[in-house]
Amino acid sequence: MAKLSDLTKEKLVKLYTEEKRSLGDIARLYGVSRGAIYKRLKKDNIKHRSKAQARLEAQRQGKLPQQYFHINESFFNSWSRKMAYILGLIVTDGCISKTGAVSLCMNEKELLDKIKQAMNSEHKITLSKSQKGLYIYKFAREKLVEDLRNLGILPKKSLDIKFPQIPDIYLVDFIRGIFDGDGSVFFDPRSKNQPIRSKFCSGSKDFIEKLESCLQRSGLPARTIYEQKTKNGIYYMFIYGHKDSKKLFDLLYRNITDELFLERKHRKFMEGFGRVNQDGKRASRVA
Repeated sequence: MAKLSDLTKEKLVKLYTEEKRSLGDIARLYGVSRGAIYKRLKKDNIKHRSKAQARLEAQRQGKLPQQYFHINESFFNSWSRKMAYILGLIVTDGCISKTGAVSLCMNEKELLDKIKQAMNSEHKITLSKSQKGLYIYKFAREKLVEDLRNLGILPKKSLDIKFPQIPDIYLVDFIRGIFDGDGSVFFDPRSKNQPIRSKFCSGSKDFIEKLESCLQRSGLPARTIYEQKTKNGIYYMFIYGHKDSKKLFDLLYRNITDELFLERKHRKFMEGFGRVNQDGKRASRVA
C-alpha cells in the first residue's frame, strides 16, 4: 500500500480531478481516512467537489442506486436559437426548486422530447401523478442552475422576474418561448371576418412592460397593459387584434425550420388566418 507521504500534488490532481476518484477511493489507496485526503486537497489548493457534484459522480460510476443521466451542462452558457427558446419557456412555464431541480410541465410530450434532444439529455419525461395528461421533464445540475441564475432566473420567480439581456439575434426565439409558456391565441366570436386574438400575460409588471417594449421595437404596435385581479393574485396582460396578431405570427414563425415551437398554438394561428381548416387541409382564404 502506498504511503500518504508519496502522494504529491500532481498525483492527487490526477486521481481526484482527472480520474474523478472519490475521497474515499483515494483514502483506501493510501490507507488513511477520508478526512486526511480532504486536508491534502485544501493544503494543495485543489478545488473540492460539492456534495451535489460528488453525488452525481458517484451515480455516473454506478456507486449509488440512483441512475445517472447525461445532459449538456453548458447548455445555458452559450446562446443559440434553441437555447433562447427553452430559456423563454423556463421563464414562463418552468419551475426551479430550492434544491436546484428545474422542471418543465406541459401536455405536449412531443415538444418536451425535442427540448430533451436539444439539451442532449437522457433524463426521463414522466407523466404527472396528480394531473391527467400532464408530462414533466425534470433535470438538476449545479452548472445549469448557476447559468440560469446568472441570466436572472431564480426560484419563486413568477412575481418578480426581470427581463433578461437577450442578444438581438435570439430575441424572437426567446419571445416565442415566452408565448408558448404564458401566451395564448384565441378566437373572438363577435368578429366573423377578423376573429383572431393573441395575448401575453405575466405575474411581473416589470417583465411584461419590457416584453411589450421589445415587441414594439420588433415592429408590433404599442399596447395598453391591463391589470387583472384573480383569487391567486394579480397578473398583467396585453392583447393584439387580428391584424396585429398576424404581424406577431409572422415575427414568431419567420424562418422556422427545425426550431422549437408549440404546434398547437401555431396551428390555432393558421386556422384563424384561414391557412388551414380544422381538419388539417389547406384553406383558400388568407387573412
